[in-house]
Amino acid sequence: MLETSPLGQPIPRVDAYAKASGAHVYPSDVVLDNMLWVQVLRAAHPHARILSIDTSAAETLPGVVCVLTAKDVPGENRFGLLVHDQPVFCEERVLYMGDAVAVVAAETDDLARQARDLIRVEYEVLPPLTEPLWALQPDAPQLHPQGNLCAELHLGHGDVALGFAEADYIFESSYQTGRQEHAFLETEAGAAYYDEAGILTVCAGGQNPFKDRQQLAVALNLPEDKLRVLHPMMGGAFGGKEDINVQIHLALVTQRTGRPCRLMLDRNESITVGVKRHPFQVRYKTGVKKDGTLTAIEVTILADTGPYITLGPAVIGLAAEHCCGPYYFPHTKIDAQAVFTNNCNASAFRGFGNPQVLVGLEQHMDIMAEAVGLTPIAFRRKNVLQPGQAAGPGQITPASISLPRVLDAVEQGELYARREALKSGVGRWKRRGVGLAAAWQGFGLGAGVPDGATVRIELQADGRYRLHASSPDMGQGNVTAFVQMAAHELNCSAADFEVTIGDSLGPDSGSSNASRTVFVVGSAVINAALDLRSKILAAAQRLNTSAEPPRFTGRAAEVNGQSIPLAELAVEFGPLVGEGYFHPQQPTPVVVGIPHPAYSYSVQMALVEVDLLTGEIEVLQMENYLDAGYVINPAGAEGQSEGGIAQGLGYALFEDILLSEGRVLNPRLSTYIIPSIRDVPAQINTVLLQEPEPMGPYGARGISEICLSPTAGAILNAIYDAVGVRFERIPVTPEMMLAALAGQTSN
Repeated sequence: MLETSPLGQPIPRVDAYAKASGAHVYPSDVVLDNMLWVQVLRAAHPHARILSIDTSAAETLPGVVCVLTAKDVPGENRFGLLVHDQPVFCEERVLYMGDAVAVVAAETDDLARQARDLIRVEYEVLPPLTEPLWALQPDAPQLHPQGNLCAELHLGHGDVALGFAEADYIFESSYQTGRQEHAFLETEAGAAYYDEAGILTVCAGGQNPFKDRQQLAVALNLPEDKLRVLHPMMGGAFGGKEDINVQIHLALVTQRTGRPCRLMLDRNESITVGVKRHPFQVRYKTGVKKDGTLTAIEVTILADTGPYITLGPAVIGLAAEHCCGPYYFPHTKIDAQAVFTNNCNASAFRGFGNPQVLVGLEQHMDIMAEAVGLTPIAFRRKNVLQPGQAAGPGQITPASISLPRVLDAVEQGELYARREALKSGVGRWKRRGVGLAAAWQGFGLGAGVPDGATVRIELQADGRYRLHASSPDMGQGNVTAFVQMAAHELNCSAADFEVTIGDSLGPDSGSSNASRTVFVVGSAVINAALDLRSKILAAAQRLNTSAEPPRFTGRAAEVNGQSIPLAELAVEFGPLVGEGYFHPQQPTPVVVGIPHPAYSYSVQMALVEVDLLTGEIEVLQMENYLDAGYVINPAGAEGQSEGGIAQGLGYALFEDILLSEGRVLNPRLSTYIIPSIRDVPAQINTVLLQEPEPMGPYGARGISEICLSPTAGAILNAIYDAVGVRFERIPVTPEMMLAALAGQTSN
């Protein structure tokens, strides 16, 4: 028997060697014989009517195999995760610079680019709609038949007028957040081909092969069983590959020509075309009594979702669910809207609306704490939600709320204990400050959204196991966690496993998003392992007539003193396959929004240094006190923490897609600045608190998103501690800092 379970151990990731050695084949690495090269003609204007499209010059260029436009789409010329509203190829109007008008396939990449540039499109340019507030005005250009309102929510409980009347202090602020780019290392890329069975196969970077297959089938007018989608381990996604990117264009070319083809967006095209984090305009109004008791909160959220629905309604739903935080306000009012514009398409991004609202909420919590004379920790502890109380939108709080324990840990930490000493002795032109922000983040898809997973584990003829799940590994290491869970239940080593991940021919385990995979898919993995173990024991019993029940050792089955190797059982009775299902219990009744059945909790501490001469802000140290429940892989959890903090730091201080009349001004990583190794603090201390979540496998919680959500709020509170200035817009640039220090109001 295995002496030490791999569960809870920092074992190396299953993909570590292949990636480090260069052996791993990413979607952008797929090259096949007789392969065509694909390029896409994008819109020349953010808003225009198409008068004509002339592809004749491109079609007659030697080496060009096909040029496709809207008339060549055999099925529905639309796709989308929630609603099929985004055109495969625009035929009447273009609504943003990333819209596709035509696709070219040629023998070489150079020829495909030449042919793309030979296509002539005549436009009638229309005024671009770029301001979300204007989009809601009656005289605004209407981008869709239903108007410019994508979605709205109106939630809350109690009587906010009464709550504000009871308050001794009332604070009101408006916040604006940036349009963050995912900046994954591998841009949107993939290949299409017919496999050995004649199935049209698309291998691309994506987050749910079954959702992709559904949309492909509609556009190509094919049954789903005639399509296969592969999502191998890719070079990052962070939510930015939930939506269709290159998949349909590749499939159309192979369907038309019968030949394999490939497409990889360059960085300029990726930034122009790819979805972004929704920029929010958020107004907070909060009330508090002199003793520190919260009385009321009013939150207004306006999200720019770009030209198409994508996941806009779900993003504002989660933002509305989380915008009051894990705090009890007796009276709440939440109004959230997502509106259409001709700006960048916006959709899922790690945190999914929570980082946007926490920028304002956590600053307000500090503002109120200062007004009533309490420390930020004491104020939050006093107002933490209690089981059975109504959270901000109105849903009843779950029984497991671990934020008080997380706050206790913060008080015992180095930054909190040394905060005053760390701020002193930094010279005349430098100021240091320490700040914190707390967060909760629901994991899983939430109530009212179907969620579940199926996983298979197969005992192979060589006695090793193969785990099948469709949820891709985008670099976050979920497959390693799956293997650890299965190995624990089957009493073997993680090295005894092979994996097949991200394949629509396998079992449907759902998407890799919403911090759901360890929670939902991991639970299905456990059930599959238990099912396989029972089948192994049943097979062993059939080889022995003894009444003594067989015993499973992990390497063999023992019956009446006889050890039967697993390989022998697999050959004699195979295939032996365990299948596991899991569907998370949802809150009942579903009252509002998309409340989650369980949450993760985090408090982050930031130490910053502000240069009064240049306005530069340096983050010197970060601490993340994270209740991850039971930790499946500590190294993986720490990696999630550090990666999330790096992205959150960029969100707070650097990252914003700049637009002028709908045109991207900084479509390169030389002009769209993300944190480098010099910007991310060398000191990031992650304290993993492990209060088990009853719903999670072994008590685990989902943590991939919450590691980013509070970071910007912590940094902004630290900036205030350093220089006494509050910022209502992120990213906070050196120019903004200098203006604020000079007493200007344009911050």
